[in-house]
Amino acid sequence: MIRSNVALTAMLILLVAPTSSGIDVDPSDHGPSVGLKAIRVYGGNMEIVQRPLRGPVIHRDPVDTVCQVDAVEEIQCYAQTPDSEAAGDPEGRDLTEGDIVRAVREIGLPSLAVRIQPGDETLVNIPTIFYTLPQEFARNINLLGFNIDLTADPVSYRWVHGDGTTSTTSRPGAPYPALDVTHRYRVPAKAVRPRVDVTYRVHYRVDGGGWQTVGQTLEASGPAAALDVDEAAPVLTKP
Repeated sequence: MIRSNVALTAMLILLVAPTSSGIDVDPSDHGPSVGLKAIRVYGGNMEIVQRPLRGPVIHRDPVDTVCQVDAVEEIQCYAQTPDSEAAGDPEGRDLTEGDIVRAVREIGLPSLAVRIQPGDETLVNIPTIFYTLPQEFARNINLLGFNIDLTADPVSYRWVHGDGTTSTTSRPGAPYPALDVTHRYRVPAKAVRPRVDVTYRVHYRVDGGGWQTVGQTLEASGPAAALDVDEAAPVLTKP
């Protein structure tokens, strides 16, 4: 794996070098553009690429070469100057919401198990109770040199009943005697596969700053449960 390949990282540091001995100032935004060769590694394949390093105007050559592994296990190498604001960001750009979304997807949001009452068997035409137990999501990660705090809150629950129907609620349901989330199966069936898919709203803050909310929601599908739907037979009894 890339993270454990110390020898490869050392080799990358030796391979990376500036393509010019100075800094060219871009008059359009008064920022420098330093041409660098970077090493990108994906699944054992190594590629040398050219990319600019952007930062404040400085008047001396870059010194030191820094390599790091980012959130998608890509080794990035770049030159660092003593007063460069781009240190910690190999692409010389701000952290984007897309970076946050990719990191959260890599970590994985909680997949919740559906709970069913009366159990792994139910009857047609009676309310079968569904509920789940929400889990807290809170993480602290380092992403592109930034310290990121992450949280996520469930905003909706999509109940997949296993008979071709679904329903969506804003609540996780509750066990009997509550009847918050129920479903009536109309025909008997063996091994229907109900589950619950949870939609999350993700919040983050960068380097201890104010909390922000990711514009898009993310969904986590829960594992399917096994449920048999039986038909009750009427029985005549003598009073």
